[in-house]
Amino acid sequence: MGIATCWLAISPAPAQEIGKLYATRPPPGSAFIRVATIGDIKLGTKLHINARDLPVVDNDVASRYRAVRADASIKLSIDSAAVGENVTFLPDRFYTVVIARQGANWTSHAIDEGQGGNASDLKAQLRFFNLMPDCEATLRIAEGPTVFDAVAFTTVKSRAINPVEAQLEATCGGSNASLKLPPLRAGDHYSLFLSQTGGKGALSGQFDETEPYRDR
Repeated sequence: MGIATCWLAISPAPAQEIGKLYATRPPPGSAFIRVATIGDIKLGTKLHINARDLPVVDNDVASRYRAVRADASIKLSIDSAAVGENVTFLPDRFYTVVIARQGANWTSHAIDEGQGGNASDLKAQLRFFNLMPDCEATLRIAEGPTVFDAVAFTTVKSRAINPVEAQLEATCGGSNASLKLPPLRAGDHYSLFLSQTGGKGALSGQFDETEPYRDR
């Protein structure tokens, strides 16, 4: 289902450009996790998962997805300090683990995104995460229809859309933020994050990708 009939579809991308989210498949039964932050936190190369670096590209909110064993607990750390409790994830599912500082400690919350395989190769998949506390978020097309509404803190909503460009506006409580959606192609997966930066709302986005799989 497209977001709105006023959104114009573009020609589907070549087959080799479709489904970058699922490139380089790991063994069956793996879980896919990435890490995002709440607040003014710059992780750089300080973030580790099971003692291995998990880089976050500058200006991105989240890392790329990493395939992990679903039958083993996962340990996140920043500068060797543990982040939350060790967590075991379900197989064949995607997760965004949101981390935040709470006093001298770090906390984590895993958002289950499901299996991630419901989008048509003729459409793009859009995800909207609310990382602003104490309010429910709404995302709409500028001067147009609502895309997502009533998105609670540390939750996600998603839908398949026609590949388009658009100006988006997000609101949560008394905060407003906007972002121009980049050109999306058939099979692309794109995440939008509404977060709080410098006491104000900020809407950012990035293409969803998995790391090349390595046996860890």
